[in-house]
Amino acid sequence: MSDPVIEIVVDSWEIECCAPPPVVGEQATWRVLFVPSTDHPFSAEHLWSVVPHEPAPRLHRDGVVAACGGGHTAAAPPPGEHRLRGHLSGAAHVFPEDLPPVTGRVRRLRVLSYELAADPGGTYALSPVPGSVAVRDIDASPRWFARPAPRVGAPARSGQRFVAGVPQPGRYETGIVVDLHVEA
Repeated sequence: MSDPVIEIVVDSWEIECCAPPPVVGEQATWRVLFVPSTDHPFSAEHLWSVVPHEPAPRLHRDGVVAACGGGHTAAAPPPGEHRLRGHLSGAAHVFPEDLPPVTGRVRRLRVLSYELAADPGGTYALSPVPGSVAVRDIDASPRWFARPAPRVGAPARSGQRFVAGVPQPGRYETGIVVDLHVEA
């Protein structure tokens, strides 16, 4: 293995639902998905071997096996060796049971957060503010992640009422980045 430490991005909901919160120095196991991306802060380019597999190709690199895609609309690359840019996403859900997990010792943990702003179209959707990504080193993952309190039934100036739980603009902790030392 050329680099025995891999970065795995884990969404906050995975930990809040039922994945064990990782701790620096302890073992952790994740099934990983390769998410093609050029603009994610943890995207990197690596040489992957693409192997046919149903329902989606598998990617192999340095002893790590990742499912390809995960809801991403880009077509999977054909079988063979390819330089691909993206990041690894760790999950306790969604993957086929035969996807081998990646296990290793946690070397570093960081909370990943973004400033989210209201969608200019007037919907309740929030979008990341460009350049607002922040990371903070931690020793143990939280079970619950920080986010602004939702609006709860407060009347708006126009006389409309907001539905309970409407997300607010602000800084949201969206997940963690796990640096996992994997031995081949």
